[in-house]
Amino acid sequence: MIALILIIAYCFFFFFIALFSLGQLALIITYLRNKNKENVKIELNSLPKITIQLPIYNERFVIKRLLEAVSKLNYPKEKLEIQVLDDSDDDTSMLAQQLVDKLRQDAFLIEHIQRKNRIGFKAGALQNGLNLASGEYIAIFDADFIPDPNFLIDSLAYFTHEKIGMVQSRWGHLNPRDSWLTRAQELGLNCHFIIDQEGRSKGGYFINFNGTAGIWRKSCIEDAGAWEADTLTEDLDLSYRAQMKGWQFNFCPDIISPAELPDQVSALKSQQFRWIKGGVETSKKLLGKLWECPLPLSKKLFGTVQLLNNYIYGFILFAGMTSVPLMILKNTRTEHHLFFNWSSLFIIVLLINFFYCYISVLHDKKNTFSALKEILSAYPIAVIVSMGMSYHNMIAVFKGINGQKSAFIRTPKFNESKVYNPYSRKQKLKNYVPEILLFIYFLTASGIGIYFLDFGFLIYHVLMTAGFGYIFYRAAIE
Repeated sequence: MIALILIIAYCFFFFFIALFSLGQLALIITYLRNKNKENVKIELNSLPKITIQLPIYNERFVIKRLLEAVSKLNYPKEKLEIQVLDDSDDDTSMLAQQLVDKLRQDAFLIEHIQRKNRIGFKAGALQNGLNLASGEYIAIFDADFIPDPNFLIDSLAYFTHEKIGMVQSRWGHLNPRDSWLTRAQELGLNCHFIIDQEGRSKGGYFINFNGTAGIWRKSCIEDAGAWEADTLTEDLDLSYRAQMKGWQFNFCPDIISPAELPDQVSALKSQQFRWIKGGVETSKKLLGKLWECPLPLSKKLFGTVQLLNNYIYGFILFAGMTSVPLMILKNTRTEHHLFFNWSSLFIIVLLINFFYCYISVLHDKKNTFSALKEILSAYPIAVIVSMGMSYHNMIAVFKGINGQKSAFIRTPKFNESKVYNPYSRKQKLKNYVPEILLFIYFLTASGIGIYFLDFGFLIYHVLMTAGFGYIFYRAAIE
């Protein structure tokens, strides 16, 4: 009876992992079918007024770099309005005011906007700024981004007709090779932008604003209901509300806006928690409304996959945990052999995911051998970090499902320096007890697999062991 329960549970969890993999395969096919499509651009006969919004909160290390980059944008000053949306409660506000005063002396129209509280967090700051904005278009940059001088002119060329509501650029990376953490993020983000965003955009499906390095038509934001703070991913929420109202988005892979990748476990965890919990909250808020919209079935399916993709972390962890007693049953009992013959389907899931990542690397490398060399080193790192984050990300999923409210926790930025950062706090290792226990659990499972000479689940267990071990190791040395 116990064996049957374990098999049913494992099949349930693995079924959703397989569905997620099929979603990845559909994205790969969509990207490959449409990758040669040209992004349509228009010639700009006149330049509209643009408001640049810079939402910041305790960004003392990057505020100067941000404002310097914005001041170098190739755009007429008389048609540029800059809003520093400052919710800081440290000396960032003083630094920001000094920089704003200096830019005013250089004839920039720039405002240092401070609120009495952080109601609504980033969404609240953006909406407060929107109410004061005079621009026809709204460009948004997080504090760690460095826009190219031609960003505004290049992006505006993709507003090809009146129903284009938003243009998103691709993120670049300032520090992708600092550690395994940053390499894993580099690969994951490149996959998202190249396969997901470009494939969906060229295929005619919904894409999302990534919270920064994009330009909105102000009327689109207002028509969609403006910024709302009832989820932690206000960008995804507004994106879907706008597109469900008939607005269209463009993704521009050739416009690259570099930013800093978190190189601390604590920073990565806070960022991932916000993205994943917010994604779950948005799926609860909008999934039903998406299916009520008069949209083609394919758009609804692709939209559903995107809104639900964060749930995968829970299925990965639970499938891994149930696979351990199943492996023991397999080697101590003779029943259910047919099931155990199918357990190697996990390898197919890994292969689909590997191909998904390889295609994104090939997009940049342009050379098959170079791409293969890169992916063979980067992919295992990305999988290990992803496995190690699975427990933490699963908690984010559960809190999103339960509707538990959470504050918007900023991701600390170091400005590529290794100096002491007061925003960073020494990790309490007791907070990593679940990862330690899971490391021991899967290490034991790996040993049992080797003892039985059973390699069916061994790859899964070794990756989980390495993942939880690495996350705990990084937390211990930071």
